[in-house]
Amino acid sequence: MDFPFKIEEIIAFVKEAGDKILEIYKSKGEPKIYRKKDNSPVTEADLLSQEILLKGLKKYGWRILSEETKDDLSRLGEDKIGIIDPLDGTREFLDRKEEFSVMVGLVLKGEPVLGVIYNPCEEKIYFAQKDKGAYLKKKRETLVKLEVSSISSLSEAHLLVTRSHFSELEREFVQNCKVKKVTPMGSIGIKLGQIAEGKADCYITTSNKTSQWDICAPEIILREAGGKVTDLKGKNFVYNRKEVKNPDGIVASNGKIHSQLLLYFP
Repeated sequence: MDFPFKIEEIIAFVKEAGDKILEIYKSKGEPKIYRKKDNSPVTEADLLSQEILLKGLKKYGWRILSEETKDDLSRLGEDKIGIIDPLDGTREFLDRKEEFSVMVGLVLKGEPVLGVIYNPCEEKIYFAQKDKGAYLKKKRETLVKLEVSSISSLSEAHLLVTRSHFSELEREFVQNCKVKKVTPMGSIGIKLGQIAEGKADCYITTSNKTSQWDICAPEIILREAGGKVTDLKGKNFVYNRKEVKNPDGIVASNGKIHSQLLLYFP
């Protein structure tokens, strides 16, 4: 893998972006809120974070796919692109729930090869490079190599679900699969980080509204920790494709219960 950077450089400006978001989150005033074409919210924190990330990545000369910028389809002719989510969990940010993150993924020929996720409220940085393992750095604690749980039965699993878009189909799945524990949570990056840490075992969403930037960085981190990520049909995600949405949902797990999860979505 020939990328002209050190991962420490990426971590540094991802952390800078997250700390700027946290500064706004902790301020007494309400953040400025704008509306996108689909009426979903975007805040000044999203935009300031994006500005920092784009500045940090600019020196590499890559095309960027981001939630908060107009998609430049010229990226389709590139082997190397960055896929970023400046603020994953905007609704949680606005609802004063500390479950939001900053995510940067790097893609080579359609496959994620580097990911960084920063949860500023807990000062947790997840990062991974292909074939080099996944790691967690929290505050001043020692660097930890991540490894998924050993749970092999769905009945013993801790399932994470979305906090803000819990569908009727997902509700039926939870009732039918009879997992041991279910926890609603915000940012997809934080959810997959929890699975990579071994603190949870799986996550599903049946929504067709997630996009490439929601899953790119988390996927490489979870994969390098021993987990697995596919859509509901069991297909691997391909990045830097023309359609940015993920039409067939997301299934993420420790890998050992993945096939059991997919049985519920034939």
